[in-house]
Amino acid sequence: MTSEIALFPLQTVLYPTIATRLQVFEQRYLRLVRECMAESKPFGVVPIIEGSEAGATPEIFNWGTLVNIKDFDQLPNGLFSITISGDQRIQVKDTRVEDDGLMLADVEIYDPDPEDHITFAEDDLVDMLEGLAKHMGVGPEVLLKDITRAKVAWRLAGVLPVQGELKMSLLAMDDVDARLLEVKKWVVEMRMRGQR
Repeated sequence: MTSEIALFPLQTVLYPTIATRLQVFEQRYLRLVRECMAESKPFGVVPIIEGSEAGATPEIFNWGTLVNIKDFDQLPNGLFSITISGDQRIQVKDTRVEDDGLMLADVEIYDPDPEDHITFAEDDLVDMLEGLAKHMGVGPEVLLKDITRAKVAWRLAGVLPVQGELKMSLLAMDDVDARLLEVKKWVVEMRMRGQR
């Protein structure tokens, strides 16, 4: 399914099933938040390849995540802080930039991942997620809530310290098994580096 949505480029990669908070201060993104909240519609978060979140329109990766606003606060300085939750993968087809700098795009919205249960093959990744939650000082339920095979890959990829290019490439993978295999490769390489 193709739709036109507003885009919010970020320096980080946001995956489906992951929530995060954003501080919104530029007029174009304040407009995006107002319009999306007023019409209960989603927007797209896409990684930045070159440029920055503020100022001139950045060069973006052509895969991202469709997100919905789950909560918002108006800060004492008048700016917004929003909590967004990633839902589905999107592929950016065509973009245009409005006069205020807000980027709109025709995007292909992909179906949600299947809700396949964890198998023995993912046990080590689930254990790693649990360990990372402890290391981050959060309860394991934060990363393990409603866990599925697809969510293991997304959530582990979201917290592992790997290069941005690798994190972006995961968004372009249609197959859950391929994503899990890629994340396992990252884990193996990190363990090998740690043993040197």
